[in-house]
Amino acid sequence: MSVILKLPLPPEGSKPVYPLDSPSLSDQLSFYKSKTGIQDNEKLKSHLCRIQERIYELFPFPCVWNFDFVRGKVVNNPMYKDVFQSAKTHALPQKIFVDFGSNVGSDLRQVIHDGWKREDALAIDVLPEWIDLGNELFSKFEPPIPYFIGDIFKTEVFDPNKKSEPLGDSLDLFSLKDLNDLKGRVTIISADFMFHLFGEKDQEHLAQCFAALLSNQPGSSIFGLQRGSEHAGIQKLPYAPEAHWYGHSAESWKTLWENIFDPGTVKIVTEMRESQEETQYEYIHGNRKVLWLYWSVTRI
Repeated sequence: MSVILKLPLPPEGSKPVYPLDSPSLSDQLSFYKSKTGIQDNEKLKSHLCRIQERIYELFPFPCVWNFDFVRGKVVNNPMYKDVFQSAKTHALPQKIFVDFGSNVGSDLRQVIHDGWKREDALAIDVLPEWIDLGNELFSKFEPPIPYFIGDIFKTEVFDPNKKSEPLGDSLDLFSLKDLNDLKGRVTIISADFMFHLFGEKDQEHLAQCFAALLSNQPGSSIFGLQRGSEHAGIQKLPYAPEAHWYGHSAESWKTLWENIFDPGTVKIVTEMRESQEETQYEYIHGNRKVLWLYWSVTRI
């Protein structure tokens, strides 16, 4: 389903820039010191670089090369505070936060650090190796988080047409066999660096799956971050003519969600920003500007 083809290797002899040396990410540095128990800056850097190399062996994508898994994509999303605050209005016995494309679970652990109940925070991804790598990253200082391994595009993992069984007030997220029991129960869904991996139709299908999982309670939200485009459509990459991805503009992304939810039932916010931070995405995108699409969909 991925439409990004023939991803290039970084320039020979180059090394990724370690981001936690930057003063702008001092909060991230403090988080990793507290959650790994490693207080020495150089020892922490060595630990995180070793984990990054392991992740890159499994998933050789630019976001891993760029250390995006330590940058706090979820908690630093400009939509996060409003989404988190809206969820507090829920009167449900269990408020569930689901992070799709969770990788080693570092972003979800920051949500837990912000006060979300660990047993109600679920990481989801497709590679089982992420679980052990996440536990290794945080070592004995952080207990495990609920983690489900499975591909939501497969009906044995999630069947949008299957009627969910009546359940009690709470769900044990550590023992899920599939995602069907989550239908209509999830308070917040986060999805970062995920949608742009798929073609137009698969992006629509994924959004429909998320909508089916979302609780009907006002304040329930889906939010995320992905590559954006000034104009919606297939985007060519400079390093290979056959390599491409489907990018949404802020307007087309809003329209996608408007076609999924009934009119007047959700508030949709989309915001396009040009990257200002130091990254090494130039070897992917050349000298072109990198646009990031931040967005949220909240029930009203």
